[in-house]
Amino acid sequence: MSRRARCWMLIAAVATMLWWPSAALAQDGEAAAEVAGVVAADGTLRVTQTLTFDAPLDELTQVLALTRSIDSSHFHRYRISNISATVAGEAVDLATTTTATQVEIRMAVDGAGPLILAYDVHGATRTEQGQDGALTMLQWPLIQGLPVALSQVAGVVEGPALPDMIGCEAGPRGSVGRCAALGGGTFAQPDAAFQDGPRDAGDEVVLSVAYPADEVAATADLQERWSLDRAFTVSWPTVLAALGAALLGGALLLLLHRRAGRDLAPSAAHAIGSFAPVGPGESVFRVAEGVRPGHVGTVADERVDPIDVTATLVDLAVRGHLLITELPRPSHGLLDWAIERTEAPVDELARFEQELLDAVAPEGEQTLVSRLSGRLADRIVGIQDALYDDVVARGWFEQRPDSTRSSWRTRGYVVLGLAFLAAVVLVAFTTLGLMALVLVSVGAAVVWVADRMPRRTAAGTALLDGLGALSALLATHTTAEMPRGRELQEISRLLGYTVVLGGKERWLEAMVAADDDDTVPDPAVLSWYHAPGTWHLQDLPASMTQFIHTVQGALYSR
Repeated sequence: MSRRARCWMLIAAVATMLWWPSAALAQDGEAAAEVAGVVAADGTLRVTQTLTFDAPLDELTQVLALTRSIDSSHFHRYRISNISATVAGEAVDLATTTTATQVEIRMAVDGAGPLILAYDVHGATRTEQGQDGALTMLQWPLIQGLPVALSQVAGVVEGPALPDMIGCEAGPRGSVGRCAALGGGTFAQPDAAFQDGPRDAGDEVVLSVAYPADEVAATADLQERWSLDRAFTVSWPTVLAALGAALLGGALLLLLHRRAGRDLAPSAAHAIGSFAPVGPGESVFRVAEGVRPGHVGTVADERVDPIDVTATLVDLAVRGHLLITELPRPSHGLLDWAIERTEAPVDELARFEQELLDAVAPEGEQTLVSRLSGRLADRIVGIQDALYDDVVARGWFEQRPDSTRSSWRTRGYVVLGLAFLAAVVLVAFTTLGLMALVLVSVGAAVVWVADRMPRRTAAGTALLDGLGALSALLATHTTAEMPRGRELQEISRLLGYTVVLGGKERWLEAMVAADDDDTVPDPAVLSWYHAPGTWHLQDLPASMTQFIHTVQGALYSR
C-alpha cells in the first residue's frame, strides 16, 4: 500500500470517529434488550433497561443524552438521576461522567448478564394540543448510546392513565424509521408496548406516548439556542419594543437639548454692523462697539477656528498693530510674508488679541508666515482659551462652549458605553436585538448632540441674528459708496469681518477699482500691507487670498 493510500485511510478513520462516536465505541458481540418504563403523575419517567449479552463482557459504557434539538433555535434539556446497575441481582461498580449534553455511564459487567440499568428522567413530558384538548406527551429514547448491536428489542411503558396516542421510531439518531411492532392503548392492553430489531450499535428507539393533561404533569425544560436570527427576532413584540425605545430615547434627547442646549430667546434684535451715510451717495462701515472678527466666528459656530484667528490677525493689521510685508519671491519659489509689530495705536485690545499679537510679533522681532506654525504651537491654546473666556465675559454664552462640549461628550461616551453593555446582554440572552441597536443608536446620538449643547444667552442669540444680517449686508451692499479718496482705508476696516462672514472677494475688487493709476506700482499704498516694488493694487486679491490660506494652513498644521 502506498504512503498516500495509508494517509487517506487514516483521515477516513479520524472522520469516522468524529462524526459517528457511537460507532467508534462499538464493542464486539450482540445483546437482547428489554425496557420497562413507568410514568409518574408528576411527569418523572423511571426507566429499567435489561441487557442479555451473547458473550461475556468485562465492561459496558452507555451514553444518555441530556439534550435533544427541536430546531435551529430550540432544544429540550433533561435531567438524569438515581442511576443504578445490577448483574444477577448484585450491584455493580459504575462511574458516571456528566457534561452539558450527556451522561456517560461505565459499568463493570464481568459476564454475559443480564445487566439491569435503572434511572429517572426529568423533563421528558411536554404539553401538546390534541383533537380533544391538551395532552401531555412523553417522549424518550428508551434505547440509546449502546456500544453493542442489539439482536432484538422489546419494551413497555406503564402510565397512570390510558394512552391517547402511541408512536415509536427506531434507527440512527437523526434519521429514524418506524419500529417493527407497536401496540397498547386499549382496555385489553392499556400500556404502550413495542418491538424492534435488529439494531446497530449507537441506534436508538424513541417511544412517544400521549396522556390526558390532567393525569400527567408536563416537565419539559425548553431552552433557546443562541443565534443571530434568534437575537434579532422580528416580531410584533420586538418591533414595538424597539420602536418604543427609539421614541423614548428621541424624546429624552429632544427634552435634554431644549432644557440645556437651546439658545435663549433674544430680548430685542439690533444691528451688529451697518453702512452709515457720511455724504451724498457715500457711506462708511460701522460695527457695534467691541465686536471683533474673532468674536463673530466664535459666536456663529461656537468654536475658535483657524479662520477666526486669521481674521483677527488681518483685523489687527488693519487697525495698525501689525504690518504685513509680502516678500520678493524667487523664481518658482513659494510666496512668503513678514509680520512685525508697529507703533501701538490708541484702541484697546482684548486679551485674546493681545496674546495673538505677542505670539505672532514679539516686541522688536519679525516673524515669517512660513514659520508661523512653530511660533503658535505653544501659544494657540492660550489664545483660544482667552477668546472663549471673552465671549463668556461679554455675556454671549452661559459657559465656555469648549468646556460645555467636553462635559457633554464625556457624558455621551458614558451613556454609549452603558448602552453597548446593555446591547451585549440583550443580544446574548434575549430576542431583543432590535432594541439593542436602538440603545446603541441613542447612546451615539448623545455623543452627537454634545457638540450642540453650548448655549447662547439672550444677548448671544441677538448677536447671532445680527451676524446673519451683517453677512447678507456684506454680500449685497454696493461697493461704490465709499468716500472718494478714502476707499482703501474704509474698505480695509471691514476685511476682517468678510474673512469670517464671506464677501471678501467683492470688497477686494472694490479696492482694486479705487486705484486711480493702474500703471504705477503700489507697494506701500496700504498702511497695513506692503509688497515688493513691482506690486500693483490689482495684485491684492491674489495676495490676500494666498495670505489667508497660508496662515490657516499654518494653524491647521500646528
